[in-house]
Amino acid sequence: MFRILLTKYWVLAHLLVTAGTLCFVPGLPAFGGIWLAASLLLMARFLPPVLKGESFWLARNRAAEAFRTDIAFWASALAVLWVGIGLLNGPRDLTYAAELRRWVFATPRLPFLPSSIDPAEGVPFFVGLLGGLAGAVTLRTVVPRGQRLFALIGLGLLSGALAVVGAAVAGIAGEAPAFAWLGGRFAVCVLWLLMACVGLGVASEQFLEARMPTCAAALAGAALNLMGLAAYATPFAAACGILVVAVWLVFVGFLVRGAGRGRAMLWNCVLLLPPLFGVALGLTLPGAAACRAALAPDALAAAWQAFADQWPFRAGLALEVVGADPMLGAGPGGFGHLAPFHVKGAQAWALWKAGGSALPCDLLRLLAERGMMGAVFLLLPGGVFLGRCLMRWTEYRQNRVRRYSLRYVFVLGGSLTGVALTLLAAWVGTPLHGPATLAAFVMVCACMGGWMPRPR
Repeated sequence: MFRILLTKYWVLAHLLVTAGTLCFVPGLPAFGGIWLAASLLLMARFLPPVLKGESFWLARNRAAEAFRTDIAFWASALAVLWVGIGLLNGPRDLTYAAELRRWVFATPRLPFLPSSIDPAEGVPFFVGLLGGLAGAVTLRTVVPRGQRLFALIGLGLLSGALAVVGAAVAGIAGEAPAFAWLGGRFAVCVLWLLMACVGLGVASEQFLEARMPTCAAALAGAALNLMGLAAYATPFAAACGILVVAVWLVFVGFLVRGAGRGRAMLWNCVLLLPPLFGVALGLTLPGAAACRAALAPDALAAAWQAFADQWPFRAGLALEVVGADPMLGAGPGGFGHLAPFHVKGAQAWALWKAGGSALPCDLLRLLAERGMMGAVFLLLPGGVFLGRCLMRWTEYRQNRVRRYSLRYVFVLGGSLTGVALTLLAAWVGTPLHGPATLAAFVMVCACMGGWMPRPR
């Protein structure tokens, strides 16, 4: 048994331990993130899963060749190096420039490289980026496609366990947890939304293939994620969650009919009850009352008005911060330090004080903090992951000779839905600057290429 674990599932277990550490260890330091990523990559390189008919040494040679030729590995290394240099090239102190007669931040030690005003503000993003890209490269290069399903199920159960922990904390404290170490409540809600979509997609595929243990595990993960979403959802996440549950209620009837099994009513109940039970349980959890009060019509109208005032105002400030240093950016957390220098007028100051130092858009935050060069380096790995899907889809649509297998199409549908909703959430918030959400998002993107139609 131990030999099977060591030669087949050890890398998968290590990957899930890495993801769990990102979820459940608050304030993980930068060295901890480096250790997690390095240990996972070394394990994948020197102790990869041994495939059927393959010796251990052939498996190692296969892993070495995969790492050497995979462009995602080198793009990820470049992104991590760029972010790491920015953390080391700081801090930058606030000093008074007599010739300019105003306060400015000091020039970094290496002026032609990215820098940080306060490096501590960039550590959570750095840790999430390290863990996520290490897991994504591992899934893409050495983990077989069958084990990637287990990885997605495990990620769903881990994020669902986070909802259970939040319920326990709310029961003790009497209020909803803030999840500050994960980027805030909005970032965690987007994580639950992403993994609920993925879990429902995996459950659909496993149900059609009559693999009930994995179907049950995927359904359990989806139910736990929907429980957390129902209990602590923000208005945007609540609307997306309602949409996902409504689509699932309609889709299950077609799924059971397509499977062609007897006792259709029983199978409808089996697939419908866990997600609905998760939602119902989430609505009764301690701390959910305050979140439900925020979804009342008056509260929603006030929240929409605040968003309509704040988003354009802060987007304009972000563009001014980008214009000050368009190539390198202001560094992690730099928007909060530099934006007040661009606020002019009593009304603008009132808006700034009402909304704090947050910037409600991941893309604008990326441009303001990392500049155009940093944005290119950080978006490149994601472009590689999603570009692989686009290439395979183009090949499938243009093919007129070979027959293609559409197996795992529902896993692709669930993953694609979760990724699309996450990107939409990134336009009205900054969920991808939360370490656990960023790591899960990158890993799901890395797996999507394996669910595309394949030649028979």
